[in-house]
Amino acid sequence: MNERYKQEILDIAEHGTDEEVRRQLGKMTTVDRRVVSRKETIGYMLFDGSAGFNIDGQKELYVDSVLKIHLNKQALYNVFAGIWDVADDLIIGGIIEKTRTRWGKFVPYFFFSGLPFAALVSVYWLLPLFFSPEHVNDRDYIPKFVAYVVLELLIEAVSNFKGVATAGYLSTITPYPSDRRRLLAITKYCNLFYAGVPNIIIEFLLDFITNGLIKDSTGRKGSALIRRVLMTFGAGTGIVAGLVVMWYSSLAKERVHQSIQVPKIRECLRVVFTNKPVLMYMFSNALGSFSTGIPTNSYYRWVLFMTTFDTISGIPSAFFQPLGFAKYNALSAKYSTRTLYMLGQTVPKGCYIPLFFYGLFLKKKDGTHFFQNRGPMFPACALWEIVYAVFQGINYISGDEIRNECNDYIEWKTGCRNEATLSVASTILCKIPARVNNVITPKLKLWIGYDADAYPEGRAQTERAQKWIFAMSTLFPAFLSLTSILPMFFYKIDKATRDRMYAELNARRSAMAERITEAESGDIS
Repeated sequence: MNERYKQEILDIAEHGTDEEVRRQLGKMTTVDRRVVSRKETIGYMLFDGSAGFNIDGQKELYVDSVLKIHLNKQALYNVFAGIWDVADDLIIGGIIEKTRTRWGKFVPYFFFSGLPFAALVSVYWLLPLFFSPEHVNDRDYIPKFVAYVVLELLIEAVSNFKGVATAGYLSTITPYPSDRRRLLAITKYCNLFYAGVPNIIIEFLLDFITNGLIKDSTGRKGSALIRRVLMTFGAGTGIVAGLVVMWYSSLAKERVHQSIQVPKIRECLRVVFTNKPVLMYMFSNALGSFSTGIPTNSYYRWVLFMTTFDTISGIPSAFFQPLGFAKYNALSAKYSTRTLYMLGQTVPKGCYIPLFFYGLFLKKKDGTHFFQNRGPMFPACALWEIVYAVFQGINYISGDEIRNECNDYIEWKTGCRNEATLSVASTILCKIPARVNNVITPKLKLWIGYDADAYPEGRAQTERAQKWIFAMSTLFPAFLSLTSILPMFFYKIDKATRDRMYAELNARRSAMAERITEAESGDIS
């Protein structure tokens, strides 16, 4: 606290009116209050985890090798899906931004998205049952492709309603940043275990099946068992996630009030796109959305034939995982959100670079590269997992917190909140490169010689394909991550600005709450 600020406080204490003293005390004492109860915290943890309580990490395997949609058709669909995604985001954002109900701006969309999501996801994963084996194995069968496209688009629309509402809701669940960071730390850490359970179980089952440890008594091949496992877990997790979303809608509370006047969408867009910190965050997020579409887990599956490789190599990292989550609030008291965001985004993926050179340029005595063998890669990947674990909490929390900070920055500068518009604008900027990735990835797979039937049948990919899979899952993401962080150097909300912003916002929000109470009382009378 500088001397000038101390003198201002003393002057108010000695010569200010009662109202000025009350306001100043409010600024000094209410920034760190805790208002989210234990029950709400547990509820939000389950609700947030429902977004990851699925087996979407196996969707590529499902579409390529179970539903068997041709790679060229996937690329064609992704062109259309990209256009649809942008259009429905704009519509959804406008609808949510104008919503004003007694339950809040976002909560109603949790309730109305739960059951449709559960139903659509269940049908999606059970789609092979609706076609004969002949048609399922036909990669060019049009009715199957049409059904796949329709379900993908409908799930996308329902998910967008929930996603936009969730992103906006998080910045309204509590007006106090330390309370929000506490909630995020607990939620993100617990969901590493809760939300990840389905994928961990199914990864072990896939490894047992492909390595011959689980066999069907009727003599079914591995591919038939994989199909049954994916359909069962896909539909089951979709139902559970949908029901959890509906249940949480009865607990959810919005504590940061919206303006009484319904905003104009054009004005909301102008506000979002004319704020420099908000723009820098959105550009960084968009650049970070570029990828090869081949994650590290695909390398573990297609090259090492061990989908659980990251789980097993990550066991030592479990001792380091709590650090970032437990220490985030303390770190945020010393550093800006921008600094923590940049560290969380770049350090873990930057360590992919030495991992790539280790795997590609070192060889075993039999002439095979290290990256083609589980033994040599285990210690290197275990070390990488430790680095990732140390920064995981910082990465997860700062990613949400910097978006919340942008929402609050808009309110600080304009007096209005534009959560839905910011979420949609940011999402669109991210989805454009993401959709480009989805169009290019099937073409890349064809170019490198990827064989969609090799993994279910226990066959290795070609040497060329293996090298490209390894490079695209390690080296490429590292460079893309380092590039994505460049706009954040122009994100000018430092720690001092952030702290002053929240002190002033607390005073404004208290005054707005009083005005809204008065307006509601007037309506009743």
